[in-house]
Amino acid sequence: MTSLEQQLQAVGRELDYPAEPDLARAVVARLEGRRPFAWRRAAALAFAALLVAVVAALAVPQARTSLLRFFHIRGATIERVDTLPPAEERDQARGLGPAFTRAEAERRLGLRLALPPLDGEPRVHVLEGVLATVILRPHGRPVLLSEYEAARYDLLKKSASGKAVIEFVRVNGSDGLWLEGPPHTLTYFARSGEFRQRTVRIHGNVLLWTRGGLTLRLEGRLTKAQALRLAKRIR
Repeated sequence: MTSLEQQLQAVGRELDYPAEPDLARAVVARLEGRRPFAWRRAAALAFAALLVAVVAALAVPQARTSLLRFFHIRGATIERVDTLPPAEERDQARGLGPAFTRAEAERRLGLRLALPPLDGEPRVHVLEGVLATVILRPHGRPVLLSEYEAARYDLLKKSASGKAVIEFVRVNGSDGLWLEGPPHTLTYFARSGEFRQRTVRIHGNVLLWTRGGLTLRLEGRLTKAQALRLAKRIR
């Protein structure tokens, strides 16, 4: 259990929670003077019930801990863990798969890649036939831009310690996650051939977000502001 989760549980035990208000009755009462649409009444009841459920869940230390442990967007999940899983060290320039031209990589992946403006033809690394990676140098240092088409399961899973900063962000109007702090691990799952996985240790910060049918990932020694600015240039 992380230090933050322990503190939240301690606060939860000390707080004197008032009785839960009857939110459904209050919402319906506000609507009585309006035109009685059946769908509006049903929506109000559903929203009130959901709100009560969330408040009740946050009042329970175990449920609150679970909500703080998992962060998810389409195709990727970040999980806080007490101990990182065993992982191999990976140099940014290694373990990315063979390199191809953009046209050949898109043909192999069956999708159109999203890239920022580049000088010259990029070399695109393709891993296991599902994950494309381009090495960018926006600030003179290598930054990895990876992207893939999310399937029914998470292709990428990250495990981070309690000291890591994990935030929900918006990138060009889409959902995203920012991960900053000490080294973490990345597990990716191959879809070609048999289902298998590989876990590597990552040194650097990561921005994850969605764009259309793609899930994109920036990895490197860059700040959140730098990552967001770079992400906005990717089309």
